[in-house]
Amino acid sequence: MIDTTEIADGVFRVSMWDEKDLIEAGIFWPGVSYNLFVVRDRRPAIVQTMYRKTFARLRERVAQVVDPAELCYIVVPHHEGDSSGAVNEWAAIAPKGTILCSGLCAALNLRDFSDRAPRVVSDGEVVDLGARRLKFFMTPQVNQWDSLMVYEETTRTLFPNDLFSQPGIETTMRRDPTQNALDSARELGYQPNDRANLLRALDKIAPLQVEVIANMHGPAVYGHFGALVRAFRENDIATSA
Repeated sequence: MIDTTEIADGVFRVSMWDEKDLIEAGIFWPGVSYNLFVVRDRRPAIVQTMYRKTFARLRERVAQVVDPAELCYIVVPHHEGDSSGAVNEWAAIAPKGTILCSGLCAALNLRDFSDRAPRVVSDGEVVDLGARRLKFFMTPQVNQWDSLMVYEETTRTLFPNDLFSQPGIETTMRRDPTQNALDSARELGYQPNDRANLLRALDKIAPLQVEVIANMHGPAVYGHFGALVRAFRENDIATSA
């Protein structure tokens, strides 16, 4: 299944789930959504590339929002199949597209993996898209060691890497997702129980006035940001076994 939803003004969630061939190939988990985000503006951007095997399907959906050839930024939150697998495919159809990533992501992966040299963004750097602005936060070990988070300042939308992700195929959610997010971190083990780095990341994003949480997996969440920050600050997320 593929769904496209405008979750904030000019911010679109393009989501895939339960694609039979990808489940059979061991790429997708059943009952889990995999999300790419499009920010439509004078200089449009995507956040996440999704897998190489999903590119053709998602290109058609992205084209309903913006012309893929006009993409100016391709944001890679970390190097992993769903975050960077199709980076070369997107770059190939977007000749003006600049690949944005953390310094560690570039050094360890993208300077070799990507056919186009990436541009490293710094902690606190802002990239102007026109009416919207992307602010970057370096958040190593959340959930990968080369991770960053992105905050769109105009719509107050946070792209929190994989933090706060949860299973499910809902498009949006307004009820409190806190317990589900904690349980997912504990049961799936996607987030290292690295208290020092997790707390540093939470300290960076806690002052933000987040209205929409654009999860990489699971629904986009409206509200409850403070509760999520407190829950992940105050509770152990060691993998339950």
